[in-house]
Amino acid sequence: MKNNIYIFSNSILSKKDNSLSLETLPDSESVNEADIYEDESEGVILPAQKTDGNGNVKHIPAESIEAIYTFGEVRFNTQFFKCVSNYKIPVNIFNYYGNYVGSFMPADKQGSGKIQILQYEAYLNSYKRLTIARSIIDAAIKNILVNLKSYFYSGAQLEDYINKISAILEQVRFVDSVDELLGHEGMTRNIYYESWNAILKQETDFSKRIKQPPIGMINSLISFGNSMLYAVCLTEIFRTLLNPFIGFIHETGDNKHPLVYDISEIFKPVIVDKVIFRCINLNIISVDDFEVTSKGFYLKEKPRKKFVEEFEQRLKTVIHHKRLNRRISYRSLIRMECYNLINYLNGKIKSYEPFRAG
Repeated sequence: MKNNIYIFSNSILSKKDNSLSLETLPDSESVNEADIYEDESEGVILPAQKTDGNGNVKHIPAESIEAIYTFGEVRFNTQFFKCVSNYKIPVNIFNYYGNYVGSFMPADKQGSGKIQILQYEAYLNSYKRLTIARSIIDAAIKNILVNLKSYFYSGAQLEDYINKISAILEQVRFVDSVDELLGHEGMTRNIYYESWNAILKQETDFSKRIKQPPIGMINSLISFGNSMLYAVCLTEIFRTLLNPFIGFIHETGDNKHPLVYDISEIFKPVIVDKVIFRCINLNIISVDDFEVTSKGFYLKEKPRKKFVEEFEQRLKTVIHHKRLNRRISYRSLIRMECYNLINYLNGKIKSYEPFRAG
């Protein structure tokens, strides 16, 4: 099985034979990761690695890498990009504060113009676009309700929030425009976030979503977690040959990745939100783990590694998929969701039914 590689140290990435070479630069902070490879000489989460003998250079077989995520100052050379391109390894780049900067997606030698034409046609067909958008929002809201009900059954006072969101869900099937759908999604999120103080076991000042900049511990975790999920969704979209610039809920043409945001709506509740609840309720992360700057609240480096570790473990978590009647990881579910959309676009299935938890 291929693995995601997360690099937190100031490093130089290059190519050596059929491996990627990671050279750690001075002043990187030590690592203390549980259940994943531990090495105090550098800040990198690896499943396995080879050294050059002095502990400063690691060699990672290229065929073992699913995707690379870098944080902080990382240098690349041309041979590195040739290598990741040959092995079709996406590179997702974040800055020191965990803000998403961009991605390198290898040029695809088997790109499907047919799939992209089908995407354009569905986007331009108002009925088909609305059908896809409604299905995504319906699944996203149902996944939110699954979260709330699981904590309600554990004793949290969430009945009013569940009833309000259930009422919005009933209205979704009657909505006749994408803009209205976005409005219903926004109302759902506002109510959902209001409920979090009944779920979280640490005292927080969280009451509403504030993005730019993120204010407070929970807003910071949501922003960082969502950025991580966007990068994962972009990677999986790349694997399936869909065009990330053509979405159905979020508008095309704003120089971002509308389809990434669309797909991520389905998985935010079951991946990002679940990781946040776990980190807060098990005291893996607390308010002392943040630094406050003029740009907002941001996780310090060591707590950020802890969050990424929990995020990666969530992606690897295997669940039973009722419709497929088999076990599958969340990461594989995201890729399967992309193929599910492709099958609908090319007429192999009559209706598009996104993943619904529970």
